[in-house]
Amino acid sequence: MNRNDYEHSRPLDVHRWSEHPEVNTFVDDIFNTYFKQKTDIRKKHLKVVLLDLYVAWRDDPTLTIGVAMSPKAYKAGKSRYNALNIKRTTIDIVNELKELELINFIKGERFSQRFSYVSRISASDKLIRKFQDAAFFEFAVGHHEGKETIILRDSDKNEIDKCDDNTNVKRMRLQLTKYNKLLEKSFIDIQKYDVPKILIKPKRRRRSDEPKYVNISHHDKFVRRVFNNSSFDEGGRFYGGWWQRIDGKIRKDIRINNIATVEIDYSAIHVIMLYALMGIDYWSNFTKDPYDINIHFVNDPEHSRKIIKLLLLLAINANDETSLFKAFRNEHDYETMRYEFTNERLSEILTDIKKEHHPIAHKICSGEGIKLMNYDSMIVEYILDDFIKRDTAILTVHDSFVVQLGDENKLHELMKEAFERVMKVNKVKVKYNKNMTKQGLYSFRHLDYDYFIDTFYHLTKGSPTNGYKRRMERHNQYYNSSSV
Repeated sequence: MNRNDYEHSRPLDVHRWSEHPEVNTFVDDIFNTYFKQKTDIRKKHLKVVLLDLYVAWRDDPTLTIGVAMSPKAYKAGKSRYNALNIKRTTIDIVNELKELELINFIKGERFSQRFSYVSRISASDKLIRKFQDAAFFEFAVGHHEGKETIILRDSDKNEIDKCDDNTNVKRMRLQLTKYNKLLEKSFIDIQKYDVPKILIKPKRRRRSDEPKYVNISHHDKFVRRVFNNSSFDEGGRFYGGWWQRIDGKIRKDIRINNIATVEIDYSAIHVIMLYALMGIDYWSNFTKDPYDINIHFVNDPEHSRKIIKLLLLLAINANDETSLFKAFRNEHDYETMRYEFTNERLSEILTDIKKEHHPIAHKICSGEGIKLMNYDSMIVEYILDDFIKRDTAILTVHDSFVVQLGDENKLHELMKEAFERVMKVNKVKVKYNKNMTKQGLYSFRHLDYDYFIDTFYHLTKGSPTNGYKRRMERHNQYYNSSSV
């Protein structure tokens, strides 16, 4: 085996679940046919493994699932991050499925002191035939209702099991429950992908040359909030949803319920937030783009802006210059901007940034970013509340939002309201992606009617591939059924 054999994988989802009668019948048949020792605990563990194998196969037949085969990997006792109380019994279930030739199995392996991999499993041809004969839709398989949506981590990024379940935490959890249900019933896809698999651009430093993909999946829409440093005042951003892991150039093609979308984000939100915390309303006092700073060895103004933006945003999150420069070199796009960045050069650029933004210079490389994330998460929370109440889907990507064409004006107003409410400043700028807006479309109605009709047709109908149409038909068939 080589490391590439382990790369295209994801961890076992211990909250994979369903209570649909057809799903229970499927699990019961396998349990009663193949398993000699019959207990409710073993059946529960079998159900989780089978359903996660099913989801992986439906989403991507080449995907494997990582499963720890060491008892040490399974904690004793209940945890709020393990609502089904999945334990080391998983190891026994995997071993039996392997002996029954219902799964393919790749044993875990250590390749070096730094890199090791747990075992990988996937459905065998024998099990796939049973999946194909199953009498239920893929949408019948979801998550257990107890799957935690509010994640609290310590400074070492370990999940803290016990936390104060106060009124605020309960409120946040309730909002996410409603939001995830809204996402679940919404069809979120991209027309041009016949096979729902997006090849993503690799970062400069990679452990493997294996291609990386993001699957457009109904089962990859679950959103959580993650808080850091053992505090609900740090972090709190919304994570989850396959759209967060793709480039904006691809994200612009997303359709929600087969309606074209518009993405809007805040201009330089964390820079503006730092000024606001110093009592300065940036856009009321300055007109200059915060990233418009000259770099003496870069002649292309657009390149210069991108370099300044990346370095400044990383600097707001960094604790020191050493980690900052390392992060910059890892994130910079060397394919399109081929410059050399020594520590000395980066230090010079950082000095110029501090001079330009002297009111907030002391906040740079101070780890302030984790607190700013808490502010932007409160902004997202405010906006989501409105869309949930109106039963209207919206996608969040930290400081940007994707909405159906026609919802952009409402979102724009909400973004201004939310920023003023959280940061106590009156002026904020937002940016739209290059997609057509409703206002922009109708401005052509009398100027160029043929263009208006062609654009209107494209926005409403588009050019769907056969794969997209099949995915939409299955989704609509399930969620429009009176039995659901």
